[in-house]
Amino acid sequence: MNSQKPSFSISIDLELAWGVWDRINSKYLSNAIKLEREIVVKLLNIFNTHQIPVTWAIVAALIDPKNKMINIGDKKAWYAPDIIENIINSKINHLVASHSYAHPNFKETTENIIEEDFEKAEFYFKTIGISPNVLVFPRNQVAHLSILKKFNYKFYRSIDKSWYKEIYKFNAFLGKIANINDKIFPFKTNSVKSIIHNNGLVEIPSSILLISRNGLKFAVTNLNMFYKIKKGIEMAIKNNECFHIWFHPSNFYFKSTKQLDLLIKILMFVNEKRNKGLIDIKLLDQH
Repeated sequence: MNSQKPSFSISIDLELAWGVWDRINSKYLSNAIKLEREIVVKLLNIFNTHQIPVTWAIVAALIDPKNKMINIGDKKAWYAPDIIENIINSKINHLVASHSYAHPNFKETTENIIEEDFEKAEFYFKTIGISPNVLVFPRNQVAHLSILKKFNYKFYRSIDKSWYKEIYKFNAFLGKIANINDKIFPFKTNSVKSIIHNNGLVEIPSSILLISRNGLKFAVTNLNMFYKIKKGIEMAIKNNECFHIWFHPSNFYFKSTKQLDLLIKILMFVNEKRNKGLIDIKLLDQH
Protein backbone atom coordinates (compact mmCIF):
# COMPACT_ATOMS: atom_id res chain seq x y z
CA MET A 1 0.00 0.00 0.00
CA ASN A 2 1.05 3.59 -0.48
CA SER A 3 0.31 4.39 3.17
CA GLN A 4 2.49 3.14 5.98
CA LYS A 5 -0.51 1.97 8.00
CA PRO A 6 -2.72 -1.07 7.24
CA SER A 7 -6.20 -0.18 5.99
CA PHE A 8 -9.80 -1.32 5.71
CA SER A 9 -12.10 -0.44 2.82
CA ILE A 10 -15.69 -1.10 1.82
CA SER A 11 -17.03 -0.61 -1.70
CA ILE A 12 -20.73 -0.95 -2.53
CA ASP A 13 -22.19 -1.43 -6.01
CA LEU A 14 -25.40 0.61 -6.25
CA GLU A 15 -27.25 -0.48 -9.37
CA LEU A 16 -30.81 -1.58 -8.44
CA ALA A 17 -32.28 -3.39 -11.48
CA TRP A 18 -29.51 -2.18 -13.80
CA GLY A 19 -27.42 -5.08 -12.55
CA VAL A 20 -29.80 -7.48 -14.34
CA TRP A 21 -31.09 -5.25 -17.14
CA ASP A 22 -30.29 -7.94 -19.76
CA ARG A 23 -31.94 -10.79 -17.83
CA ILE A 24 -34.83 -9.13 -16.04
CA ASN A 25 -37.09 -11.15 -13.79
CA SER A 26 -40.16 -9.96 -11.89
CA LYS A 27 -38.89 -11.13 -8.49
CA TYR A 28 -35.69 -9.10 -8.72
CA LEU A 29 -37.59 -6.03 -9.95
CA SER A 30 -40.00 -6.36 -7.02
CA ASN A 31 -37.14 -6.65 -4.51
CA ALA A 32 -35.31 -3.67 -5.99
CA ILE A 33 -38.46 -1.55 -5.72
CA LYS A 34 -39.54 -2.68 -2.24
CA LEU A 35 -36.28 -3.35 -0.42
CA GLU A 36 -33.34 -1.37 -1.82
CA ARG A 37 -34.15 2.05 -0.43
CA GLU A 38 -34.79 0.79 3.09
CA ILE A 39 -31.56 -1.22 3.04
CA VAL A 40 -29.49 1.76 1.88
CA VAL A 41 -30.95 3.90 4.68
CA LYS A 42 -30.04 1.20 7.22
CA LEU A 43 -26.52 0.93 5.79
CA LEU A 44 -26.04 4.70 5.94
CA ASN A 45 -27.22 4.75 9.56
CA ILE A 46 -24.77 1.97 10.45
CA PHE A 47 -21.89 3.81 8.77
CA ASN A 48 -22.88 7.01 10.61
CA THR A 49 -23.00 5.21 13.97
CA HIS A 50 -19.59 3.60 13.50
CA GLN A 51 -17.99 6.55 11.68
CA ILE A 52 -17.05 4.47 8.64
CA PRO A 53 -16.78 6.19 5.23
CA VAL A 54 -17.24 3.88 2.24
CA THR A 55 -17.10 4.02 -1.54
CA TRP A 56 -20.45 3.88 -3.34
CA ALA A 57 -20.06 2.79 -6.98
CA ILE A 58 -23.18 4.17 -8.68
CA VAL A 59 -24.76 3.41 -12.05
CA ALA A 60 -25.20 6.89 -13.54
CA ALA A 61 -28.43 5.97 -15.34
CA LEU A 62 -30.05 6.06 -11.89
CA ILE A 63 -29.93 9.86 -12.18
CA ASP A 64 -31.18 10.00 -15.80
CA PRO A 65 -34.97 10.58 -15.76
CA LYS A 66 -35.20 9.53 -19.41
CA ASN A 67 -33.04 6.40 -19.33
CA LYS A 68 -33.97 3.56 -21.68
CA MET A 69 -35.43 1.33 -18.95
CA ILE A 70 -37.57 3.92 -17.16
CA ASN A 71 -40.86 2.45 -18.42
CA ILE A 72 -40.06 -1.20 -17.65
CA GLY A 73 -42.21 -1.88 -14.62
CA ASP A 74 -41.93 0.67 -11.80
CA LYS A 75 -39.42 3.44 -12.54
CA LYS A 76 -38.14 3.13 -8.95
CA ALA A 77 -36.15 0.10 -10.10
CA TRP A 78 -34.30 2.20 -12.69
CA TYR A 79 -34.28 5.76 -11.38
CA ALA A 80 -33.12 6.61 -7.87
CA PRO A 81 -31.93 10.20 -7.37
CA ASP A 82 -33.43 10.01 -3.86
CA ILE A 83 -31.02 7.23 -2.85
CA ILE A 84 -28.03 9.08 -4.24
CA GLU A 85 -29.09 12.29 -2.50
CA ASN A 86 -29.19 10.39 0.80
CA ILE A 87 -25.65 9.13 0.22
CA ILE A 88 -24.29 12.56 -0.69
CA ASN A 89 -26.03 14.22 2.28
CA SER A 90 -24.96 11.61 4.80
CA LYS A 91 -23.21 12.78 7.98
CA ILE A 92 -20.19 10.75 6.88
CA ASN A 93 -18.35 11.89 3.76
CA HIS A 94 -18.65 8.88 1.48
CA LEU A 95 -17.02 8.65 -1.94
CA VAL A 96 -19.09 8.37 -5.12
CA ALA A 97 -17.41 6.20 -7.75
CA SER A 98 -18.69 5.28 -11.20
CA HIS A 99 -20.23 1.90 -11.89
CA SER A 100 -20.67 2.98 -15.55
CA TYR A 101 -23.74 4.63 -17.07
CA ALA A 102 -25.85 1.58 -17.96
CA HIS A 103 -23.98 -1.44 -16.53
CA PRO A 104 -22.84 -2.88 -19.89
CA ASN A 105 -21.02 -6.16 -20.30
CA PHE A 106 -17.50 -4.76 -20.79
CA LYS A 107 -15.97 -7.94 -22.19
CA GLU A 108 -18.68 -8.36 -24.83
CA THR A 109 -19.05 -4.72 -25.87
CA THR A 110 -17.05 -2.74 -28.42
CA GLU A 111 -14.74 0.05 -27.39
CA ASN A 112 -16.89 2.65 -29.18
CA ILE A 113 -20.01 1.69 -27.23
CA ILE A 114 -18.07 1.60 -23.96
CA GLU A 115 -16.73 5.07 -24.71
CA GLU A 116 -20.28 6.31 -25.28
CA ASP A 117 -21.22 4.84 -21.91
CA PHE A 118 -18.37 6.76 -20.26
CA GLU A 119 -19.52 9.98 -21.93
CA LYS A 120 -23.07 9.57 -20.64
CA ALA A 121 -21.85 8.67 -17.15
CA GLU A 122 -19.64 11.79 -17.12
CA PHE A 123 -22.58 13.98 -18.20
CA TYR A 124 -25.04 12.72 -15.59
CA PHE A 125 -22.55 12.69 -12.74
CA LYS A 126 -21.76 16.33 -13.52
CA THR A 127 -25.47 17.17 -13.10
CA ILE A 128 -25.06 16.37 -9.40
CA GLY A 129 -21.64 18.03 -9.13
CA ILE A 130 -19.52 14.88 -9.14
CA SER A 131 -16.51 13.93 -11.28
CA PRO A 132 -15.55 10.39 -10.24
CA ASN A 133 -11.97 9.20 -10.58
CA VAL A 134 -12.72 5.65 -9.37
CA LEU A 135 -14.37 3.02 -11.58
CA VAL A 136 -15.95 -0.23 -10.43
CA PHE A 137 -16.44 -2.38 -13.51
CA PRO A 138 -19.91 -3.85 -14.03
CA ARG A 139 -19.87 -7.55 -13.11
CA ASN A 140 -16.20 -7.05 -12.22
CA GLN A 141 -15.27 -7.40 -15.90
CA VAL A 142 -12.00 -5.50 -16.11
CA ALA A 143 -11.58 -4.44 -19.75
CA HIS A 144 -11.07 -1.37 -22.00
CA LEU A 145 -8.58 0.08 -19.54
CA SER A 146 -7.26 2.58 -22.10
CA ILE A 147 -10.55 4.48 -21.90
CA LEU A 148 -10.15 5.14 -18.17
CA LYS A 149 -7.24 7.54 -18.65
CA LYS A 150 -9.14 9.45 -21.34
CA PHE A 151 -11.94 10.20 -18.85
CA ASN A 152 -9.57 11.04 -15.97
CA TYR A 153 -10.06 7.89 -13.92
CA LYS A 154 -7.13 6.98 -11.73
CA PHE A 155 -8.38 4.02 -9.67
CA TYR A 156 -10.34 0.85 -10.39
CA ARG A 157 -11.46 -2.13 -8.38
CA SER A 158 -10.54 -5.66 -9.40
CA ILE A 159 -11.90 -8.91 -8.08
CA ASP A 160 -10.31 -10.99 -5.36
CA LYS A 161 -7.94 -13.83 -6.23
CA SER A 162 -9.57 -16.46 -4.00
CA TRP A 163 -9.10 -20.13 -4.83
CA TYR A 164 -12.68 -20.61 -6.03
CA LYS A 165 -12.11 -18.07 -8.82
CA GLU A 166 -9.79 -20.55 -10.50
CA ILE A 167 -12.56 -23.16 -10.49
CA TYR A 168 -15.02 -20.61 -11.88
CA LYS A 169 -12.78 -20.09 -14.92
CA PHE A 170 -13.33 -23.70 -15.94
CA ASN A 171 -16.96 -24.20 -14.89
CA ALA A 172 -19.31 -21.44 -13.76
CA PHE A 173 -21.66 -23.75 -11.83
CA LEU A 174 -18.84 -25.47 -9.95
CA GLY A 175 -17.33 -22.05 -9.31
CA LYS A 176 -20.55 -20.92 -7.63
CA ILE A 177 -20.60 -24.04 -5.47
CA ALA A 178 -16.95 -23.46 -4.56
CA ASN A 179 -17.76 -19.85 -3.65
CA ILE A 180 -20.49 -21.01 -1.24
CA ASN A 181 -18.12 -23.58 0.28
CA ASP A 182 -15.52 -20.86 0.71
CA LYS A 183 -18.03 -18.88 2.80
CA ILE A 184 -19.43 -21.90 4.72
CA PHE A 185 -16.05 -23.17 5.86
CA PRO A 186 -13.48 -20.97 7.60
CA PHE A 187 -10.92 -20.98 4.80
CA LYS A 188 -8.54 -18.06 4.98
CA THR A 189 -9.28 -14.93 2.99
CA ASN A 190 -6.87 -12.41 1.55
CA SER A 191 -5.53 -9.05 2.50
CA VAL A 192 -4.55 -7.09 -0.59
CA LYS A 193 -2.19 -4.44 -1.92
CA SER A 194 -2.98 -1.74 -4.43
CA ILE A 195 -1.10 -2.13 -7.72
CA ILE A 196 0.26 0.90 -9.55
CA HIS A 197 0.48 0.09 -13.26
CA ASN A 198 2.86 1.59 -15.80
CA ASN A 199 0.02 3.62 -17.31
CA GLY A 200 -0.54 5.30 -13.93
CA LEU A 201 -3.78 3.49 -13.10
CA VAL A 202 -4.12 2.13 -9.56
CA GLU A 203 -5.76 -1.27 -9.27
CA ILE A 204 -7.41 -2.05 -5.94
CA PRO A 205 -8.25 -5.76 -5.56
CA SER A 206 -11.07 -6.83 -3.28
CA SER A 207 -10.68 -9.31 -0.44
CA ILE A 208 -14.16 -10.78 -0.08
CA LEU A 209 -17.78 -10.40 -1.17
CA LEU A 210 -20.29 -10.11 1.65
CA ILE A 211 -22.32 -12.86 0.06
CA SER A 212 -26.14 -12.90 -0.01
CA ARG A 213 -28.10 -15.56 1.89
CA ASN A 214 -30.70 -16.81 -0.61
CA GLY A 215 -30.81 -20.27 -2.23
CA LEU A 216 -27.98 -22.61 -1.33
CA LYS A 217 -26.25 -19.75 0.45
CA PHE A 218 -28.61 -20.21 3.41
CA ALA A 219 -25.87 -22.49 4.81
CA VAL A 220 -23.46 -19.58 5.20
CA THR A 221 -23.34 -18.55 8.87
CA ASN A 222 -22.42 -15.27 10.48
CA LEU A 223 -20.01 -17.18 12.72
CA ASN A 224 -17.90 -18.45 9.83
CA MET A 225 -18.14 -15.24 7.81
CA PHE A 226 -17.02 -13.15 10.77
CA TYR A 227 -14.18 -15.57 11.51
CA LYS A 228 -12.94 -15.33 7.90
CA ILE A 229 -13.18 -11.54 7.84
CA LYS A 230 -11.64 -11.12 11.30
CA LYS A 231 -8.66 -13.25 10.22
CA GLY A 232 -8.39 -11.24 7.00
CA ILE A 233 -8.30 -7.95 8.90
CA GLU A 234 -5.67 -9.34 11.26
CA MET A 235 -3.67 -10.48 8.22
CA ALA A 236 -3.88 -6.96 6.74
CA ILE A 237 -2.53 -5.52 10.00
CA LYS A 238 0.26 -8.08 10.16
CA ASN A 239 1.27 -7.63 6.50
CA ASN A 240 0.71 -3.86 6.35
CA GLU A 241 -1.92 -4.36 3.64
CA CYS A 242 -5.63 -3.67 3.11
CA PHE A 243 -8.74 -5.72 3.79
CA HIS A 244 -11.38 -4.76 1.24
CA ILE A 245 -15.01 -5.91 1.49
CA TRP A 246 -17.48 -5.33 -1.33
CA PHE A 247 -21.18 -5.99 -1.81
CA HIS A 248 -24.45 -4.77 -3.33
CA PRO A 249 -27.41 -3.62 -1.25
CA SER A 250 -29.16 -6.57 -2.93
CA ASN A 251 -26.87 -8.87 -0.93
CA PHE A 252 -29.05 -7.78 2.02
CA TYR A 253 -32.43 -8.60 0.39
CA PHE A 254 -32.54 -12.01 2.10
CA LYS A 255 -32.05 -12.48 5.86
CA SER A 256 -31.46 -8.74 6.09
CA THR A 257 -31.24 -8.62 9.87
CA LYS A 258 -28.57 -11.31 9.91
CA GLN A 259 -26.57 -9.53 7.23
CA LEU A 260 -26.79 -6.18 8.99
CA ASP A 261 -25.79 -7.78 12.29
CA LEU A 262 -22.72 -9.27 10.60
CA LEU A 263 -21.76 -5.91 9.12
CA ILE A 264 -22.11 -4.21 12.52
CA LYS A 265 -19.93 -6.85 14.15
CA ILE A 266 -17.26 -6.37 11.47
CA LEU A 267 -17.28 -2.59 11.90
CA MET A 268 -17.05 -2.88 15.68
CA PHE A 269 -14.00 -5.11 15.28
CA VAL A 270 -12.43 -2.67 12.80
CA ASN A 271 -13.05 0.20 15.19
CA GLU A 272 -11.35 -1.72 18.00
CA LYS A 273 -8.25 -1.87 15.83
CA ARG A 274 -8.61 1.71 14.60
CA ASN A 275 -8.91 3.02 18.17
CA LYS A 276 -5.63 1.29 18.95
CA GLY A 277 -3.97 3.02 15.99
CA LEU A 278 -3.50 -0.27 14.12
CA ILE A 279 -5.58 0.39 11.01
CA ASP A 280 -7.01 3.25 8.92
CA ILE A 281 -10.33 3.41 7.05
CA LYS A 282 -9.78 4.27 3.40
CA LEU A 283 -11.95 5.26 0.47
CA LEU A 284 -10.86 3.76 -2.83
CA ASP A 285 -9.32 7.04 -4.01
CA GLN A 286 -7.03 7.07 -0.96
CA HIS A 287 -5.03 3.99 -1.97
